[in-house]
Amino acid sequence: MRSKRNRQSRIRELLQRADIGTHERLAEALSAEGLEVSQSTLSKDLRELGVVRVPRADGGFRYTLPESGSTLRDRHIVERELQDYLLDADRAGHIVVLHTASGHAQSVCEAIDRSEWPEVMGSIAGENTIFLLSRTARESESLLRRLAAVGGETR
Repeated sequence: MRSKRNRQSRIRELLQRADIGTHERLAEALSAEGLEVSQSTLSKDLRELGVVRVPRADGGFRYTLPESGSTLRDRHIVERELQDYLLDADRAGHIVVLHTASGHAQSVCEAIDRSEWPEVMGSIAGENTIFLLSRTARESESLLRRLAAVGGETR
């Protein structure tokens, strides 16, 4: 997993500093930094990062990253997951405990993780229960409010 994070971090850095518009150019830039990557892996990384091709003024295209850590698609997914499967949310200190419909904790947790909410330091999901860890009680209160706003009132 570390190599995937490292590779995706390098992709972000390259796209922020260079005008790259093709898989081939991106693969070459990664290779120049010692990272060999297959076409399918690169495609998956770009999709997971929310990278899109946008037109350049000269008529070509370039890859660009979404403005925040999560993509619009990720935000829609977390909204849908919370609205459809979240049954209850409560907190104890700096831990928020979510109860979901049976069998849906993993998908709800994944959607929250992909959203990269700053209040979430880490997460653990079981069959129908999720523990979200915040650094402080204040952050867990904020997280509970965010969950209510995105997923609808729970408890």
